[in-house]
Amino acid sequence: MKKYLIGIAFVFISVSVMSQGVTGGLYISPVISWLKPDSKNITKDGSRFGFGFGIPVDFNFSKNFAFSTGIAYTNIGGNLKYADSIPKFETVDSTYHLVPGTAIKYKTSFIEIPLSLKGKTNEIGYITYFLKAGISPQFRFKAKGDISVNSGDNLDIKAEVRSFNMGYHIGGGIEYSLGGSTKLLVEALFTNGL
Repeated sequence: MKKYLIGIAFVFISVSVMSQGVTGGLYISPVISWLKPDSKNITKDGSRFGFGFGIPVDFNFSKNFAFSTGIAYTNIGGNLKYADSIPKFETVDSTYHLVPGTAIKYKTSFIEIPLSLKGKTNEIGYITYFLKAGISPQFRFKAKGDISVNSGDNLDIKAEVRSFNMGYHIGGGIEYSLGGSTKLLVEALFTNGL
């Protein structure tokens, strides 16, 4: 079954340092995510709050444009409710037969390597505005699930979650100059899995 992952992340703190057209930093962000089923017999049953952190790097190829990448760890997931039975739902330890009405809470973690193009304004006062869009290759780090009917909590469900997911992202935000080459970054980012 193909699943869609959609997340919204707000980057709270990112301190950047600049060296010869390359900027980098650290960030921490809360994440709200949910799953979008591709079957009429499966419905969304709630979102999941998680977090992410990472190291963003911008390669500035002009004053207003950069290639943005980095590495990130993100907790995402959501809840799905199954209208039909599932004869074979596999975990690492066993196989379950799920009855109609079963709800599963997916708790997944991914390593991401976002690749995007970033456009930014000239500095206005201490603030620079930016927009970015690109792709987000995601590699599954772990996948846990809580199954409502079987009272299974924190089951290892790697067999039911793809090990690789490709998504796209679009977002924007502001960089606030703290002096010199140090900046505080606030960003809103929408990511959709393919």
